[in-house]
Amino acid sequence: MNVWLKRVLFSLVVALLLAVVGLAIFLLTFNPNAYKSRLEALVFERTARTLTIGGDISLSLFPRIGLSVSDVALSNRDAKDTFVSIDSARFAVAIWPLLSNQLVVDHVAVTGLKAYVVRDAKGRFNFSDLLDAEGVSTTGVAPAPMAAAAAVAAPGTGAGSDFNIDIAGLELKEGRVQYIDLHDGLSTTLEQIEANTGRVTYDQPFDASLKAVITGNDPVQHAQLQAQALLRLNPRGQGYLAQKINVQLSGRLGNLDQSQATLRGNLAYDGKARHFSADNLELALSGNIVGAHPIQGLKASLTAAQLRLDQSNTALKINKLALRAVGQDGKRALDLALDAPALAISPESAQADPVTGTLKWTGDDTLAVSLGLEGLSGNANEWQFRTASLDGGLTQGDRLLRLQLTSPLDWNTSLRKGSLSAIKGDMGVRDRALPSGSYEFPMIGNVHLDLVQDLLSADLNAVIDGGQAAFKSQTTKLATPQPRTQFTLNTEKLDLNRWLPAPPAAAAAKSGDEGKEADKDQEKAADATDKPADAAAQAPPAPAPIDLSFLQGLDVEGDVRIGDLRVRDVQLKSVAAQAKVQQGSLTVSKLSANLYEGTLAGQFSAAADQTFGLKLNLDKIAVAPLIQAALGRNVLSGRGAAQIDLRAQGATMDALQRALAGRVAVQVRDGAVHGVDASRTLGDVSAALGNVLKGRLDALASPFDKRRSTAFSTLDTRLDLKDGQGTLSKVSVVSDLVRVSEGKPARIDVPGRSLDLVLQAQVAARLPKGLDAALTPLLGATIPIRIAGAWDHPEYEVDWSGIRNPSIQRALKSGLGELLKGKDLIEQALPSPDSDSEAAGEAPKNAAAPASGADPVERIGKALKGLLGQ
Repeated sequence: MNVWLKRVLFSLVVALLLAVVGLAIFLLTFNPNAYKSRLEALVFERTARTLTIGGDISLSLFPRIGLSVSDVALSNRDAKDTFVSIDSARFAVAIWPLLSNQLVVDHVAVTGLKAYVVRDAKGRFNFSDLLDAEGVSTTGVAPAPMAAAAAVAAPGTGAGSDFNIDIAGLELKEGRVQYIDLHDGLSTTLEQIEANTGRVTYDQPFDASLKAVITGNDPVQHAQLQAQALLRLNPRGQGYLAQKINVQLSGRLGNLDQSQATLRGNLAYDGKARHFSADNLELALSGNIVGAHPIQGLKASLTAAQLRLDQSNTALKINKLALRAVGQDGKRALDLALDAPALAISPESAQADPVTGTLKWTGDDTLAVSLGLEGLSGNANEWQFRTASLDGGLTQGDRLLRLQLTSPLDWNTSLRKGSLSAIKGDMGVRDRALPSGSYEFPMIGNVHLDLVQDLLSADLNAVIDGGQAAFKSQTTKLATPQPRTQFTLNTEKLDLNRWLPAPPAAAAAKSGDEGKEADKDQEKAADATDKPADAAAQAPPAPAPIDLSFLQGLDVEGDVRIGDLRVRDVQLKSVAAQAKVQQGSLTVSKLSANLYEGTLAGQFSAAADQTFGLKLNLDKIAVAPLIQAALGRNVLSGRGAAQIDLRAQGATMDALQRALAGRVAVQVRDGAVHGVDASRTLGDVSAALGNVLKGRLDALASPFDKRRSTAFSTLDTRLDLKDGQGTLSKVSVVSDLVRVSEGKPARIDVPGRSLDLVLQAQVAARLPKGLDAALTPLLGATIPIRIAGAWDHPEYEVDWSGIRNPSIQRALKSGLGELLKGKDLIEQALPSPDSDSEAAGEAPKNAAAPASGADPVERIGKALKGLLGQ
């Protein structure tokens, strides 16, 4: 017995020695690098990707299987460009746990991980084939990584279902992930990635932390990211849990600059049950929004005590959800609030406390909007709110625009359709400038949304200004970034004066009397302040920007029909137009209307880059009522036509005026200039000149009288514009007695609102039949009249030395200039007219006692300016 025991022990010792020697020989002779080419070929065979191992592979077998490798790269599918690469990686696997079907990995260290993730225009990622369990390699065999993943993840499929992985810890340094999204046009990079985890075991919680720098140019990004959480992963059960989340982000992300963002709470997702939950969720954000719509000092927060979304059972539960946001947009303050205290929807029932929301934008103009949802009933498949309400108001000075709407709201989940089925409401305006102080009109209608047909439709009807109005629209391609909308608007009457703010002139006139006492108080206060303070207070405000960026991404087309349209005092009838917004440009084409016995036709365009264009043709227009309505004065009559072709580009009104270019041409036939009688005025001037030659100065009556007029057969003008500067290239006024034409200079400065031009008034060579012979001294004379200065108060001057007329030349040679310097005589003969009395057709007051120092030449020039209808 002892002999056999000794033999057995001896045999075991010999076997052990042989195993140790064999293992030593294997370790000394085994070269894992010999398998590089075979491994690379296997990877290509299974994945159609090229694996490149540039460094050596180091291997150890006991007590752990250790592997270290360097300079590894894997290409994209069927391409040579790199998908992922690693500078170096090392890990070790315990041998004995493998015998019990457990993979226990020692600390894993990866350095220099670089990944290039691309999403193509169809929304597919460049690693989708590696995740596709149904994918087929070039040899028709499922990719090895996916075959292994399927074996690990699928429960109850043989021994592989009990295989467990246990990683003592993971460390990642100097990582870099570049992401390019060709579908949404996004590019971003995570650099300087550092990640650490605790012990990673299936379905057991472990600590994880991440640090990275986010950079990019499309959009601009440069932010610091830090994140910590307690994670629990169960890929086989498709369960993922993140607790004690603490994510912090600071820096620049797109249009959000100087930002600070934090996320805290607990998140969980069950893939099998398709159940998502969040508890004690807190999201806080602060910073500045830059770009076309800047907001300074933005502070926003989203909190929720509980969120539950069960997609398999179609159930939703919300408890104490609150959204808050405040910020500053220039001189306006933003305040947003949304509250959903409790909401629960299940296959059996649906109920909720009232949901409320408010939006307030306070500044020179104040916008306030409140939303409400009440009376939830039904179930997850078909639910409805008894009342959905909207109450909004826009305050502009003393004017308030208000909209109030209510309607039931319903939604059918299985049919994926819903509606605001019975809209009732009012829209109105309150303003002391209105005759009744306020105006409003009722509206009714409905809005339907059908996601199956991909259609949003609206049908609204109202009574406006005593006439019927109808608006209909259909929006398709709702799931695309650029939905398409078609609409029609038909209304019998529309008075825009009820909705537009009062013009500055009218507002100033209205408040003129009320502001006299206030002006006196302001003058006293101004005297008590220093000049620097006055300069600061009187500094002109920055020009209001013109922002048409909202046109980008819109696809809208529709027809507009208005039977009677009023804008200020101008009335248009049978207005028709086609409006289209596409590719960032608004075009109003086929514009037509009846305008004061004539017609108007043309088009208008405006683009997101602040480019504007206008083309109008007016034909057979009754000039007198049009000018009376537009300017409030009766200065011209006749039958007229006009051609307007203007274009400009600018971000402010001043910039638009400085870039204004194009042409304006006007033709009037068989009309009259009202307020002046050319023959009578020239007769008075001729008589006054005759008296001057005789050494006698008599009073000269004012040429202005609204009961007078000068008839003409044709009036043609043309104004050419470039860079805001206009040139009056043509002036032609033909009457029996006078012909007016352009001279030099002929400049009109649009942004400066000034002009400097010369008009040549040529008196007929022969006296027309029926006119006073007193005009004979001026027959054939050409009188140059220079008009210069501001538009609202131009100055007129007659160039006497430029008049080639024998009578005037003799008068000048015989001492007319010296006689005109005789202050006492001139003041008696040519008194300064009183504009108010003259406009009323009355005799001038104090005709024999004019204002001292008045220039008689200037007064004669003012008499001659009546030829221009001023």
